Amino acid sequence: MAKYTPLQEKAYEFLKNKITRGELEHGKFYSETKMAAEIGISRTPFKDALVRLSQDRYIDIVPSRGFCLHTLSLQDIINTYQSRTAVEGFCAFSLHTKRKEKEAAAVIEALFRDNENMAKAIADNASFSEILSHDFSFHKRIVEFSKNDELIRLYESINHQLYDIAMKTFELEGRPAIAVSEHQLILDNIVSDDESATAGTYLSVMKHMDNIREIVISLMS
Repeated sequence: MAKYTPLQEKAYEFLKNKITRGELEHGKFYSETKMAAEIGISRTPFKDALVRLSQDRYIDIVPSRGFCLHTLSLQDIINTYQSRTAVEGFCAFSLHTKRKEKEAAAVIEALFRDNENMAKAIADNASFSEILSHDFSFHKRIVEFSKNDELIRLYESINHQLYDIAMKTFELEGRPAIAVSEHQLILDNIVSDDESATAGTYLSVMKHMDNIREIVISLMS
């Protein structure tokens, strides 16, 4: 794993937090010089942080213009959901295989709660952002069970790009309720003692991701 200086880490976390909190606008270019001055560091560590953020697909660096938020292409969408399937499918499979253990059982209980809260939010006509918060909690909890820093970092670098897109999918009539039922299928496989559930856990995650991907592609077109 690459080692980063404190200033590089400071610059990376500063800009990453601005992005994830929605403080930067899509389509707008930002000056690395001005941004570095904002946190009181030189351009060199800030530039290193920009390269890292570009590799993580948070931003795009455009010579002579600065940097801007990364815009997802069709191929990005395909790659993103394939990556999410790989990460979340593995983590859900791991949760299934350890379902009898105390720690896994606690996570599974929390996942059922997430899905119940999501269903209740839908029934109560809550805002899409509130409904989506339960959805994100469900998926994040599965990944964090792995305690694998690299998988968690990959998931986070993928997931930050999907908030606006996910919000649009949830605005489609009936989609939030369908997502709840797809989560339930994942959970049913995770807790099942049936031999088919071993493969079923991964496949249920894959089906969920495939469905979202196709909706997103249709919205893009």
